[in-house]
Amino acid sequence: MDDAAADTTEVLVVGAGPTGLTLGCELRRRGITCRVIDLASEHHGSSRGKGIQPRTLEVLADLGVIEPVLAQGWSRDVRVRWHVGGKLLADLHLPGRDPLPAVPYPNLVLLPQWRTEQILRARLAALGGSVELGQELQDLTQDESEVTATIRHTTTGGTRRIRSRYLVGCDGGHSRVRKRLGVALVGDAHAEHFVFGDVEISGLDPEAAHVWFDADRYVAASPFPGQRAWQVQATVHPDEHGQVEPASLQLFQRLFRERAGRGDIHLSHPTWLSNFTSSVRLVERYRMGRAFLAGDAAHVHSPAGGQGMNTGIQDAYNLGWKLALVLRGTSGDRLLDTYEEERRPVAQAVLKGSDAGHTAVFSAHPVMTVVRERLLMPLLRLPPIQQAILAAGNQLDVSYHHCSLAVDVSSASSAPQARPGRWRRSGRGPHAGDRAPDALLNTPDSTEQTRLFEHLHGPHFTVLLFTTGMGTSAAAQHMVALADRFDQLYGPDVSTHLVLPDADGPAAADLHHTVLLDPTLEVCHRYGVNRQAIYLIRPDGYIGLRIPYLDEEALIDYLDPRLRTNPPTSG
Repeated sequence: MDDAAADTTEVLVVGAGPTGLTLGCELRRRGITCRVIDLASEHHGSSRGKGIQPRTLEVLADLGVIEPVLAQGWSRDVRVRWHVGGKLLADLHLPGRDPLPAVPYPNLVLLPQWRTEQILRARLAALGGSVELGQELQDLTQDESEVTATIRHTTTGGTRRIRSRYLVGCDGGHSRVRKRLGVALVGDAHAEHFVFGDVEISGLDPEAAHVWFDADRYVAASPFPGQRAWQVQATVHPDEHGQVEPASLQLFQRLFRERAGRGDIHLSHPTWLSNFTSSVRLVERYRMGRAFLAGDAAHVHSPAGGQGMNTGIQDAYNLGWKLALVLRGTSGDRLLDTYEEERRPVAQAVLKGSDAGHTAVFSAHPVMTVVRERLLMPLLRLPPIQQAILAAGNQLDVSYHHCSLAVDVSSASSAPQARPGRWRRSGRGPHAGDRAPDALLNTPDSTEQTRLFEHLHGPHFTVLLFTTGMGTSAAAQHMVALADRFDQLYGPDVSTHLVLPDADGPAAADLHHTVLLDPTLEVCHRYGVNRQAIYLIRPDGYIGLRIPYLDEEALIDYLDPRLRTNPPTSG
């Protein structure tokens, strides 16, 4: 095997689950060459992580796959029937909500993970990428300029080397990348053991999910509408020798009979069966030189709350645009340090929440069992409690407030001190580090409303120039001059929009820049603007910079270190 004959790529993505596929799509749409490899010899067909949260849906919309996800997922009129001690305690109805002005996808979508991956693979193929199966990472080394991975083909046994500028391990809880880097997953395993499976069920109402609890004995079944498959899961207990019975159709049939008391339920045609021991673990570092960890390779979750897959997808979404800027040479390598700075605290908080949820739902401690059955579960009947639980997991409130890419200028007098990396939080509306909210608005060439997110989608930064109460042509032309300057400095890397009320200043159609009309001032309300402001939205939909007045120099001070484009020359 000769190094001179080694394959090369800009980024090698190890692992083709939702995290790796998201990263592959994000890189390919930015013109970055990448290879996505996976150990498996064929694509799996298991449901695994089946809940897609609202924030993740926004990510999938930006990647161009929201339509098949919504068309094939289940998000409205979810019913869950909770039984305790053989008795129906609550028949929960979680009605889906229509899109909200600030949140286009307010509902959890249930979709088998195999289908989510299939949709992402199709998008990757449309972008010119593919998944290479049966590729086992055997070793990796790195120096100051590249990473060299040794790959073995699991069918032929042949080996090769792939050299890349960067490598990202998205290869799950048993990550080979993590092990080759010598990084430990730190945390604890829960005492509870689980079995999971995808099966067909007869004798059970397919219009609802069903859950049975009896002290520390748990079994549940969740249908996938439009399919014959159900995901089933249950707790199992070690025998006197510490051994746990492997998942099987016969085991599930027995557990439903014993715990649900339903001898009329018949399970058949299993397509996936798995044992699982829940853990709460997190790596201490997300970056090791030119290698990164993302998704379950960096953090392992309890199944309670359905956060693991969503957190991994958002890891990839955060890392992808940063890798692209560095590989294009428009930003320095230090930008990549913000990946760990921003995403590790998120995983830490999610793990803490899912661990608390796991204890509340599955703990076998006698006191916790009483609290669960006599207090927590009856509370689930209350619609405000149901909505609070769903809101707690939607990840719309994930923020990077205290991170170095969040800059909030509070007033004109404080501008000289408000440099990137300095956090100043004041005033109304979202702040630097927050998710940019959506809003309904108009454009001069259409009578139909559009969504702000439609203008944010894409691989670029977005600048929103707000002005209200400035009804002169000179004021509008000043905004146009600002937009012109940003176009000259940054080209397609920055998309600039003028946000104007309908009757403010000259005819909006006469302005040659993209104008967003805000006749009801809804956008101004969502962003807390009552006169002038600049909002810079990052490519991943988070606010990087907020300035409560029109100051192009403060914006340039922020963008220049990240988009080092040479200033235009005259003549």
